[in-house]
Amino acid sequence: MRAVDLVINFYRAYADRDIEGALAHCADDVVFRWIADPRQSRRAGSVRGKQEFLARLLDLNEDFEYRRVIPVEIIDGGDKVAAQVEYHMTRRTTGDEFVMPVADFWTIRDGLAVEVVEYYDTALAAAVS
Repeated sequence: MRAVDLVINFYRAYADRDIEGALAHCADDVVFRWIADPRQSRRAGSVRGKQEFLARLLDLNEDFEYRRVIPVEIIDGGDKVAAQVEYHMTRRTTGDEFVMPVADFWTIRDGLAVEVVEYYDTALAAAVS
């Protein structure tokens, strides 16, 4: 499977809220980095390994309903893949709806994601947290 197809399949599974299925596309020691100011987003920083990644995703799922996940553009760079994605979300405690634009940069090795770096709108994250 091409790296770009792996990333597309990750987003499809995640959009269907099949978090375990999405993680099947990741190496056991995957590193996921949320690039953000920790003063504006409590989820800034890195997690290492599938279990930490799963815990973070489940934590996000408790706070937000993911109504839609839309990969706007995916750029195939071989074992490096860049994705512009829109997360259409609702804050569970307030019912506020918003769209969180993100840029993800994937590194694929031996058919699995080994690193994902995500940039997102920290001001928006702070406003809805």
